[in-house]
Amino acid sequence: MKKINHISIFLLFLLLLAACEDEKVDVTYYGSLNGVIVDGETYEPLEGVLVATNPASSSVLTNNSGEFSFSKVLSGEVSVTARKKEYLSSTIIVSVYDREQTQMNIVLQKDDKDYGSVTIFDPVPGNGAVDQLRSFTMQWKVDQSKSDISLSYDVYLFISNSSTQTIVGESLTVKEVVVDNLADNTTYYWYVVAKYDGNIVANGPTWSFKTGDNSDTN
Repeated sequence: MKKINHISIFLLFLLLLAACEDEKVDVTYYGSLNGVIVDGETYEPLEGVLVATNPASSSVLTNNSGEFSFSKVLSGEVSVTARKKEYLSSTIIVSVYDREQTQMNIVLQKDDKDYGSVTIFDPVPGNGAVDQLRSFTMQWKVDQSKSDISLSYDVYLFISNSSTQTIVGESLTVKEVVVDNLADNTTYYWYVVAKYDGNIVANGPTWSFKTGDNSDTN
């Protein structure tokens, strides 16, 4: 009988332990994000601009003062994309901190040549990636409202606090480029510029990655 009681107590302990494990959840932090969007020529506020975030929260429209607001945004690096008909879309990455308000301004340029909206997103490696090799392929995706326009891409790479930007890909027709001869344990920044017929259609956000210690890599 005592043996049975000991076994029962042990099983009960295991069940309680499992319940405690199930109750462990990752703590999620949120901040707020506010901003103003203006015309790139007149600097007048733009009303009715669709603003969305990634990671996604919700989409909002700017008011008649060009203002937008997100009351609850996941903390960390957030990509903010602004779109309005007859304007080129724009994407900017900002940092949102727990229980803090982040303020930002976005300038939209008129789409004088009717290129349609173009958004550059989803980088590979992911933004903030670490332990990258000295040589690898960088990739990105593009969302176009006018798919019949064939874009080309220039890709820029630079190191923090450096005034020199290196073009690692020019007039590319594919959404990828190989980078090599990178330094170990170094943080790099890069962005993509989309062009059509020699004219800039969209500037992608600036992303980063850090190389690892590849001294033992052949």
